[in-house]
Amino acid sequence: MLANIDARRERYVAELRQTVANDNKRTLQVPNGALRERFDVTWFDDVGASVVKEWVIKDFLGAGEFSLFVAKPGTGKSVLLCDIGCHIAAGVDWHGRKVKQGLIVFFAAERKGLTERRVAAWRKKHGLSGIPFAVVGGKLDLTGGLIDAKVLGAAIKALEAKCGHQCALIVVDTVTRTFGGGDQNASKDMQRYVQSVDELHRATGAHVAAVHHSGWEGDRGKGAIDLDGAIDVSFGVTASGKSFVLECTGANDGDEGVIAAFRLESVSLGFDSDGNETTAPVVVPTKVTPASLTASTDDGLNLRGNTAKAFESLRAVLEEDGGEPGPVDLGYPDGIPTLPRDAWRDRFYADILAKEPALDAETLRQRFHRASGRLVEAGNVGAMGDRVWLS
Repeated sequence: MLANIDARRERYVAELRQTVANDNKRTLQVPNGALRERFDVTWFDDVGASVVKEWVIKDFLGAGEFSLFVAKPGTGKSVLLCDIGCHIAAGVDWHGRKVKQGLIVFFAAERKGLTERRVAAWRKKHGLSGIPFAVVGGKLDLTGGLIDAKVLGAAIKALEAKCGHQCALIVVDTVTRTFGGGDQNASKDMQRYVQSVDELHRATGAHVAAVHHSGWEGDRGKGAIDLDGAIDVSFGVTASGKSFVLECTGANDGDEGVIAAFRLESVSLGFDSDGNETTAPVVVPTKVTPASLTASTDDGLNLRGNTAKAFESLRAVLEEDGGEPGPVDLGYPDGIPTLPRDAWRDRFYADILAKEPALDAETLRQRFHRASGRLVEAGNVGAMGDRVWLS
């Protein structure tokens, strides 16, 4: 009887080993296919082949990225996106920046007819035709699942085949009109929106630029903070006299500050039977004035964006705290007050959160890291160890 038990035990162990071996074999085979189908994998030794960043517009819009253009109503942001798209489609430099020509898909969820008139005005102003620019209308729900993003992606592939150009830019005008039945203030719905944008990236490889409204107070887009965390770069448009100023308000790996200034010029498109004229605006570049470049802090250094805010935060905390000179024998400047870097960082966080209370910790950290690094690199701020000072 014991012999029978031992025999059964040996058969069980043998079967168990065979099962494990089969599982290991499947583990080695199945995930490889899954990796190819579901994930984008780059091995350590292969990263050098993809480290150079590609641009749709040099030092402005990166290929395959996600940008947000935020402004109050009536600041020309949709007209500006038409102008940007037309320059890319035509392969014409934009505000002195080189472009990579490609198909532009402008999804006009708001007033498709008005968008078409703006494109017609640009065509008349610049005297060009036959460029790969498509205005697309219809219902687009980017929070009700991925189906609409997949359908739009398939439609864009068909447009690519028709015009012979790869899609370079998808403009979504606006976030609100493509949000479906979701709640913009709900994190879960905003995450669904971001997932749909990710699907457009996977389907086309194009840069996605979303037009969004800010509230009447503040300069960030309405809704849950998840959208801010998902974008690669954000821009704001503000009025400056008779002109408008486009400013980069945050970038993962680019410069922030004023990008361009422009005014709107009315172009006549014809007259109706009653003699009433139909017009549409086009963007006309203007000079970027010192007033538009210099931060409101009047720092005298021509600083911009978060860099200017960080400089002002350091100056403010030094005025309040007084600081103390560091030891000269360790290399600190003689008689110059210094303070801990953490004190500077905390004041910057407080100043930013006073205007943008919904910002998350990681966004704050990135902003301070970039801004403080620029100030130190430019020599506006001195740093040694854990202490900083105004140069």
